Amino acid sequence: MSEQAKRAKKTNRYGRWLIALTAVLIGCNIAAYYFHGQLDLTKDKRYTLTPATKQMLQRLDHKIRIEVFLTGEDLPAAFQSLSNSTASLLRQFRDLSNNQVIYRFTDPLDNDTLALHTLAQYKMTGIPVTVSAGKKGNTQKMIFPWALVSILDEQGHTQAFPVFLQETNTMELSRKILSRSEMLLEYNLANAIQQVMRKEIPAVAYLTGNEEEFGLSVWSAFGTLGRLYRLDTFNLQAHMEIPETYSSIIINRPMKAFSEIDKFKIDQYLMRGGHIFLSINAVTGTIDSLQTGRFNAMPVDLNMSDLFFNYGFRINTNLILDAVDYAGVPLKSPGENAQTSIFPWIYFPVLKPGSDHPIAKNTNGILARFVSSIDTNANDPDIKKTVLLASSKYSKTEAAPLPILLESALDQLNPATFPKAHLPAAWLLEGDFTSAFASRQPLELSQWMDTTGMQKIDKALRPGKIIVVGDGDLLVNEFDPQQGPAEMGIYRFSDYRFDNKSFLLNAMDYLNNPDNLLEARTRSFENGILDPKRVTAERTQWQFINLLVPIALLLLLGGIFTVVRKKKYN
Repeated sequence: MSEQAKRAKKTNRYGRWLIALTAVLIGCNIAAYYFHGQLDLTKDKRYTLTPATKQMLQRLDHKIRIEVFLTGEDLPAAFQSLSNSTASLLRQFRDLSNNQVIYRFTDPLDNDTLALHTLAQYKMTGIPVTVSAGKKGNTQKMIFPWALVSILDEQGHTQAFPVFLQETNTMELSRKILSRSEMLLEYNLANAIQQVMRKEIPAVAYLTGNEEEFGLSVWSAFGTLGRLYRLDTFNLQAHMEIPETYSSIIINRPMKAFSEIDKFKIDQYLMRGGHIFLSINAVTGTIDSLQTGRFNAMPVDLNMSDLFFNYGFRINTNLILDAVDYAGVPLKSPGENAQTSIFPWIYFPVLKPGSDHPIAKNTNGILARFVSSIDTNANDPDIKKTVLLASSKYSKTEAAPLPILLESALDQLNPATFPKAHLPAAWLLEGDFTSAFASRQPLELSQWMDTTGMQKIDKALRPGKIIVVGDGDLLVNEFDPQQGPAEMGIYRFSDYRFDNKSFLLNAMDYLNNPDNLLEARTRSFENGILDPKRVTAERTQWQFINLLVPIALLLLLGGIFTVVRKKKYN
């Protein structure tokens, strides 16, 4: 065979290989578009969705549109990381939902009047941040860490739910907070999709009739829950029973004792598979009690101890004092020219998660005011009990009645005198409860049942859930005559926004949402954000490495290839 024929044959072989390779690449791209596959090799599984989220996405039967406003030029590094994580997560949502989730990123500052109108319509406000402008110094830029999840319903109306992508409790942003925001992205976006997709809104009853907290002091709680649930007030004495149409009930800071008939109505609601959120003051005391400088904290008798003990817990008539995690109160230091300063107020502990349960995990401090500890018993081994909130490892309790002196905040704290650790202040109990009236029936109740013909259920027909908090102020917001009611978690003597609202939302989600999307809140992964001090100190060194090493490798490989080729063909 001639040399020319050999070269032609070799060229044809290379051509066939090139065509085959091109066909394979095109086929792989087509397959990648229609079939999703992902291998998560990270230790903390940060790119793996929870089963509940996957199931929800795979069941979608409508197009979900998500518009993300966290984009644009000169985004600070932490916000850029949050934006990239959002894009990566939404790609997974799109693939798992068989392209039912459609998303796009919009920069509202890029002369986009429609985007600005949408932001204003849904009250998605921007936050100012400082960005580097190189040699020109620093400049202020508005960042919009928001996403809008929307759907076009069967009537042709748009249902939309805004999502704040940034989790924050302080006015000062930090890389740690933005990293935590990435952890909660899955839950926040999946929950928003569920909100716009649901056809029935769960009904929640806020019980009244026993001097429960009501009015402007629970304005924030009502507004928060009212956006997600059909929230009704329900007078316990005015109705024969609590209807099963309510998926859960809230009993918030009652101050009047419950009758046996009232307790029976609550008990039977639980026996029919209902869920209860209890926020109870076992001891008197509010922040307004401090106006005179002193008051006596007294036990509160609600006539509910037997009911609670039967279900497996007891709210103690004491107060938790915390030597490490606490809010402060303003006082003047001793001395003639003393200035008013904030001093530790150990009666207002800041509670932290007592377990890895999704209701409490990834919350950043719950403000409690005159909170009591809660014990559990082993009356019913079938009832599962989980600590939700607890004090720090330097705590103690004081039994009521006891005098509370505002000036005690000036005393020097010694953690060694606080010998108790992680005192439980909130519990979750779930399972098939037994009625508190299964083996007893007070005369008052018997007469009422004979008159009304009401029948008793001794054992729960379906599993129920109880969340109990030993603080009646957990859901209460502060009120200022000039500025009106504040948001839950805002404390007048601190710039920190406590996570009381998040705890309430998580608790109600767990009680009312059978899909268990809350599982996504348990996600956590290591902070991968670079150390800013090292970035500044080693900036030039790594710039040289990133520029020179790739060039050196190319030259080295090119030289090796040239030498090998010469040896082969010479």
